[in-house]
Amino acid sequence: MTTDELRRAIRLDELTAAQRWFPDGARVLEIGAGSGWQARALADRGYGVDAVDLAGGAYEACEVFPVQKYDGHTLPYADQSFDVVFSSNVLEHVPAIEAMLAETARVLAPGGVAVHVMPSSAWRAWTCVTHYAYAARVLYTLLAGHRDRDRDLFLERNLAALASSGEHPARRAIRRLVPQRHGETGSALDEFWLFSSRRWSRVFRRAGWQLNSVEPAGLFYTGYFALGGTLPIAVRRRLAAVLGSACTVYVASR
Repeated sequence: MTTDELRRAIRLDELTAAQRWFPDGARVLEIGAGSGWQARALADRGYGVDAVDLAGGAYEACEVFPVQKYDGHTLPYADQSFDVVFSSNVLEHVPAIEAMLAETARVLAPGGVAVHVMPSSAWRAWTCVTHYAYAARVLYTLLAGHRDRDRDLFLERNLAALASSGEHPARRAIRRLVPQRHGETGSALDEFWLFSSRRWSRVFRRAGWQLNSVEPAGLFYTGYFALGGTLPIAVRRRLAAVLGSACTVYVASR
């Protein structure tokens, strides 16, 4: 199984974990839909689905489902339009989170639910641990002159950010030896708290939401998909019970 195939298998499994909170035949809005492949999966399962994402995203050229572009602030829908608002690994990238939660509440019908899948503190911890093994692998392939897709992705993720910075190259290289943050704020270390269920529960309640459920999605993986396709989904489920689930499913209502 390739890294892309593994990522899709994981997201589909997490989608199924989230879907159990969707009423049959619900009107669903997916926020941050990317290419729309999860929206398409939901539509194939019998839901009426709309999908939105920011304009100019990396997935525009490979959309598999109609994804409406919006400004990141005002959802282009009338009040009370949807039974479910869904997102997958999106809210941690939203800087004005309370404004976004208020906007999702506006388009949610009475009795509707918001279902958000987000990375956990366990994901952050194991991604920090595997960062160094992944960086060492990248360095080896560079020195050996081997072609490696993971290496190319690592370089794209890290070196492009270095090139756009005004820092001295040596200082930038040293800084990149430590894991970088995944979300919108703080540092990688801050994300041990920022990605915790306790912190997100506070965020939802402060924004006026009632949490109906906070539960692990039930799969173990890291930001570098350590061991790749050699670990089947069934094994990742068992590992999650010991090492922690990579994502948490939050179900909230107004």
